[in-house]
Amino acid sequence: MKISQHHNTTVFSWDDTDPTGIDFIKLIQAQFKKMHHDNIVIDLSAIKSLKLKHVLEFSELNTYNKEQVLKSFVVVIGTMSVSQLPGDIATAPTLQEALDIVEMEEIERDLGY
Repeated sequence: MKISQHHNTTVFSWDDTDPTGIDFIKLIQAQFKKMHHDNIVIDLSAIKSLKLKHVLEFSELNTYNKEQVLKSFVVVIGTMSVSQLPGDIATAPTLQEALDIVEMEEIERDLGY
C-alpha cells in the first residue's frame, strides 16, 4: 500500500502486493487513526477485476469520515461502471478527479453547504 499526502488529503493506493477486501481495509484502518482528520481518498484503480463488493467494504469508513470527522471520502474506481454503485460513496475514475471532488467539497464546507 502506498500512502501519499496531497494538501489536506491522504491517499491510500492499492498495489498488486496488497490483499483485497477486508485485509486491505485492515491495513488502511491501522493507518487511518493517524490521518483521520484529513480528507481520505482510497485508490483502487489498480485492481484489475474491481467489483462492487470491494467498494462497498469502505461504507463504514466513508460514513465515519463524512459524519464524524466532517471531511471528504472518495474511492477511485478506474474503469468500473458507476451505475452499479450506491450514491452515498463518492467515486471517481481517476485520482485527479477524486482530488477535484475533495476540493469541491472543501469549498462547499467553507461556504456552509
